[in-house]
Amino acid sequence: MSEKLTVAEALARAEMIDRSLDAWQGTAPQGIEEMGGRDAFADRCEMACFGPVPRLDHDEWQRLSLEYEDRRANGSINRGEG
Repeated sequence: MSEKLTVAEALARAEMIDRSLDAWQGTAPQGIEEMGGRDAFADRCEMACFGPVPRLDHDEWQRLSLEYEDRRANGSINRGEG
């Protein structure tokens, strides 16, 4: 049975998805681009109650993680501080 959403609920979920994809793209922009960009990355995601979850293999996870850690270590990521 499909869940019926109000317009407000549908818009809130769409905004949550958009924010989640923004966060992924912000933490590993090069890796997301190498996967074909944001839309291609979104196509590889499955929805969970907290947003899209990418279905990636070990090497892809590692590549995105290393990019994130490199950007974090070099101060390229704004974590809402300051």
